[in-house]
Amino acid sequence: MPKASILFVDDDPSILSGLRRMMHPFRDEYEMFFANSGPEALDMMGQKPSDIVISDMRMPGMNGAELLHKIYDQYPGTIRFILSGHSDRTLIMQSVGFAHQYLAKPCDPESLRNSINRSLTLQNLLANPYLHRCIADIKSLPTPPLLYKELVFELQSEEVSVKGIGDIISRDIGMTAKLLQIVNSAFFGLPTHVEDVVRAVNLLGLDTVRALVLTVGIFEQSQVPPMQSISVDSIYQHSLSVGTAAKRLAKAIGLDQRQADEALMAGMMHDIGQLVCLIHLREELQEVLEATRQKRLALYRAEIEIIGVSHADIGAHLLSLWGLPTAIVEAVAFHHNPADHFYPKPSALTAVHLANAFMHQIANNDNINRYLDIEYISRLGLTARLDELRKICMMNE
Repeated sequence: MPKASILFVDDDPSILSGLRRMMHPFRDEYEMFFANSGPEALDMMGQKPSDIVISDMRMPGMNGAELLHKIYDQYPGTIRFILSGHSDRTLIMQSVGFAHQYLAKPCDPESLRNSINRSLTLQNLLANPYLHRCIADIKSLPTPPLLYKELVFELQSEEVSVKGIGDIISRDIGMTAKLLQIVNSAFFGLPTHVEDVVRAVNLLGLDTVRALVLTVGIFEQSQVPPMQSISVDSIYQHSLSVGTAAKRLAKAIGLDQRQADEALMAGMMHDIGQLVCLIHLREELQEVLEATRQKRLALYRAEIEIIGVSHADIGAHLLSLWGLPTAIVEAVAFHHNPADHFYPKPSALTAVHLANAFMHQIANNDNINRYLDIEYISRLGLTARLDELRKICMMNE
């Protein structure tokens, strides 16, 4: 397998030299290139496109945001990082739709390597270049028009509140994922990951959120035609139900508040890969739906057969590319088959798996064994509690 290629861009020769020295121990893992300006980086990309571009933000002539915008247009499959010691919010707003992750200087070698490898997992899993390009190309996901209009109205109201905005955003999978990507970036220097949407809005500030919605246009209303039983609305309704149920279940199985918040966010986003398929992989999704009907396969198994990966894989790697917390990414990745990522005690993944299984069972009036990983539940010692947990799952807030 060829080595992954990385292009570092910085106008400061001493910084580039430092990056060369810092990354030298990993020369057997990566093929590395170094450019001292945006135009030089574009010239080098023209000669040989890199898998990852890691750029400084403040550079004369063409700043990092402008460079990543051009790379997004010309090489949409390239993974795009900002590595900067500056936290200018104007520049952040310029790059928010085009940078997958934001890393802060100084960045130690292992942290940088971990961020690189975590993102490259996407390419290793998604061997189909077209599929990889589709996912790397995604800036945001569609917001139902009515919800988008409600958000705009609230932002323009004289009585706008952080809680009101947070509550609206928390009902939307795509906006929630994007907001968590931004607030958890290194630019904001937070000591811990944020999983609560209202807290994220509070930390970013209403002016920043207003700019994201009204100026940058990172959240956009969209009309996506449904396909048979799958639509944006059906995905959102199921995801919200799973998220709220997962938070209740998390508390019931003894998880703490942070883990319960992770379960809520992971539950909301567990089917984000279905949104990607509905928007970007419609022909493949049509084949998947035919296979589920003709062969009576579970949706995710039909996806693996037709596409090569499941919507859980696609969603998890999109969220990983956006730098969301590991616990959320893992819960999304393994929500159908948690035994493949077994951890010896309950976690956010456990709560999401249970909530998803119960919601599908109830919606389809089906046997729970069709949706539940019985071996996993047994190994956690939760088998005897299934009836109790199902009742908790169905409780109203």
